[in-house]
Amino acid sequence: MFNTGLTNRKIKCFIFVILFFGISMIAFINIQTSKDIVCNFFLRTISNTNQSQWRKNRLVIVPAVHNEIDWHKPTTWPQWLRDGLDLFNNSLSRPYDVYLYQRLDPYSKSPFNWPYCKNVHEEAGVYLKFIYDFYYDLPDKMLFVHAKPQQHSLYPIEAAQCIRDDVYYASVNNIWFGKRPWIAANPDPIDNITLMYKCAKRILSFFGIDGEAQLNPTDLKQKDMSIYSTMCCAQFYVRKERIHHYTYEQWSAAYNASLEPYCTSPLDRERPGLPGVKSFGSSFEFLWHIILGLEAPDMPEPRAKTTSDLCHLFRSSCFGSLCNAMVNGIRRSSA
Repeated sequence: MFNTGLTNRKIKCFIFVILFFGISMIAFINIQTSKDIVCNFFLRTISNTNQSQWRKNRLVIVPAVHNEIDWHKPTTWPQWLRDGLDLFNNSLSRPYDVYLYQRLDPYSKSPFNWPYCKNVHEEAGVYLKFIYDFYYDLPDKMLFVHAKPQQHSLYPIEAAQCIRDDVYYASVNNIWFGKRPWIAANPDPIDNITLMYKCAKRILSFFGIDGEAQLNPTDLKQKDMSIYSTMCCAQFYVRKERIHHYTYEQWSAAYNASLEPYCTSPLDRERPGLPGVKSFGSSFEFLWHIILGLEAPDMPEPRAKTTSDLCHLFRSSCFGSLCNAMVNGIRRSSA
C-alpha cells in the first residue's frame, strides 16, 4: 500500500482533470480554473463515497527522509521505519503505518520506487505534500517526524502512541525553544526586517491569520524583536480534525508556495541540500504550534503541576510519555 510510485490521488486527479476539460471543450464553455480546484471538486465528491485507504484510528507516520537512508539497501533502514511498511511488516496488528516519500527521483524508478516529493524547505515540504495529497482522505492520527526522529526526543514514536484521544495536536519532542526573537542575520535591506519574520507573516496569511497581529501582539516598533516560544523541532502528532480546521484551498496555497523559489525575496532563495538561508522551512518550524496547536507565538513553557504540564496530553504510566520527561525537566536548546 505504501510503495507505489504514484499516489492514488495523482491518478484520480489526472483522470478527472482530463474528463473535466474534455467535457468543457465539448460544451464550448471557456472555463479557466486551476488543477487544484478541479481536483478539489472531484476528490471531495469521491471522498464521500469511497472507503478510506487508512486503517481506522491507526497512527500514520510521515517521515521527512532525503538521503539519510541507503535506498539501495532497505534491510539497513532503521527498525522504526521498517516496522511500519508493508514491504517488511504485513501484520494487521502493527501499531502504526508509515507513508514514505522519497525526494531524489521524480520518476520514482527503483530503488526510489516510492511517492515523490520535491526536496524543498526541509521537513515542511514533506509535511505539506502529505496534507495536500490526502486532505480529503486523511488518517485519523498522524505523526510528522524527521528522518532521524530520536535526535530531538528519546521516544518520539512511543510518545505519539501515548497521547490521549481528546488531544488534537502535541509536540513529541522534549527540547524547549524559549523567548527567542525573530530577528536574524538576514534582514531585508529595504526595511531591515528579518526575512524569516516576513516569511512567517506570509505563511500565516495562507491560513487567514493576521501575521502582524499574531507575531507582534505588543506592537513593537522593531517588529522582528517580538518573540516566540515553542517545543523544538517540528516533530508533532496531529489529528485530522485539526488539519481540517483549515480548508483545502488554504493548505493548497501553503503547499504551492513551498514550490516557489523563495518566500518573500530573492535574498531568501533556498538551495536544497546546501547551507544557507531557509526562511520558509525555518518559519514553519516555529509556526506549527500556532497553525495546528492554536497556541500563541510565545506559548507557555511546560511546567509540572500547572496548566502547561505535558502530563495533561498523555495517558498516565505510558512508556514514552513526555510526562516522564517532566520529572527531570524539559531540555532547553542553546542553539
